Formats: sequence, structure tokens, C-alpha cells
Amino acid sequence: MRPTLARQSDMPGPKNLWWGDKSGVRQRGIIQYSISPYQVKAAPHLIRNYLFNGYRRLSGELLFFAIPFALGYGVYAWAKKTDHYQNSKAGHIAAMEHGGEHH
Repeated sequence: MRPTLARQSDMPGPKNLWWGDKSGVRQRGIIQYSISPYQVKAAPHLIRNYLFNGYRRLSGELLFFAIPFALGYGVYAWAKKTDHYQNSKAGHIAAMEHGGEHH
């Protein structure tokens, strides 16, 4: 079986160029962007500014995530303690005294 022409060919275009090669004919409609020298040091004091401004911003949001987290953790701790008691020997004896089934 013989390979097809598409299988034997390389990338489209001139055979000595590759994608992104600029040594060929200059193409129209291609725009190049570069960063301004004034923006090269856009955030030189990023960490120092975050320590003060970030603390101020996070402390304003503290109630919105600390209260639900504390409530959820309280429910979790209560459920874990209750489950531990119900699966203990004392919990089984207490359940049998109240007419519950032993499992």
C-alpha cells in the first residue's frame, strides 16, 4: 500500500519555513504587542501592601465565613461525640433501658 500525498507532505506553506518563522516575507495584518517599560515594575511592593490591605479586607469578611465554619464544626463535634457514646458499652446499656433495640 502506497502512502498518499497528504501523508508524504509537511506543513503547509514554503518548505523551508516553520510556523512562527519570521525570516520569510513580511505579512500584513499581524500586530505585535509588548509591555510598556512603565509597567514592568507594576507590583514591586506586592507583599508589603498585601500584609496591610489584605488584613484589612479579610478582617471585614471574617464574620461571613467564621460563624458558619464554627457552627458547622460544633455540629460535627456534637455528632461525633454522640455517635461514639451510642456505639459504646454504656450507650448500648442506656438504649436497652429505654426500650431501644440492641444492634
